[in-house]
Amino acid sequence: MKKLLKISLLGLLIGSSSILSAQIPEKPSPARLVNDFAGIFTPNQVQELEQFLVMADDSTSNQLCVVTIGNLNGMDISQFATELGQKWGVGGEKNNGIVILIKPKTERERGEAFIAVSYGLEGVIPDIIANRVVDELMIPQFRKNDYYGGTVAAVDYLYRLAKGEINAPKEKSQHSRNVIFIAIFIVILILILVSKSKNGNKPNDNHEHTSYGSSALPWILAGSSFGRSSGSYGGGSFGGSFGGFGGGGFGGGGAGGSW
Repeated sequence: MKKLLKISLLGLLIGSSSILSAQIPEKPSPARLVNDFAGIFTPNQVQELEQFLVMADDSTSNQLCVVTIGNLNGMDISQFATELGQKWGVGGEKNNGIVILIKPKTERERGEAFIAVSYGLEGVIPDIIANRVVDELMIPQFRKNDYYGGTVAAVDYLYRLAKGEINAPKEKSQHSRNVIFIAIFIVILILILVSKSKNGNKPNDNHEHTSYGSSALPWILAGSSFGRSSGSYGGGSFGGSFGGFGGGGFGGGGAGGSW
């Protein structure tokens, strides 16, 4: 009886996986890195994005795939993006692929966007950074109906991050921030007390003067500014055609948002 139950559960899981896989579009042939199923880009915009992403693939082997979809078929966007990256095999042998999935806003449904990151790039693009890219670079432009501008900004930043041209800002815990603020407060307090003590030992020349010392305090508080770029590519030629997918390795890494 237990064996029969295990077999039934295994069959159910396999069946569910097959159903989910059927909801994902088939891998395009010939392979393309920009797949605008929702029709939110102009042909020129698709061409410019494709050329840039082909260049990124040729020069770094990191594959960034942009997909727009009009209907998620009842799936969660994070699951859809992850399943798509896995089914299409986005990325190379090092599993260094990124799927940028966009479902545009309609009169009846909110817009959604998700960045799925495969195993090989999770170290340089953790979930918190993927979330900031969506929230700070994509959605503000999408709210203006500028899907191309938001996508270009995200692609440009993710490309430079994956390539190592820029580093992801380090997120400090609340405890670390509290320690920093307390330390700074103590330093300021000591400087004030020392300054008052020195002034108190000087003859009164009827001129008030308070010195806080010549050295500057290390005002490095929580993190660096988040990199932004409009990423204008100008429609120039970036090289040959896309050679095809051959990776995968998506396990749920990434983040998204809605508007």
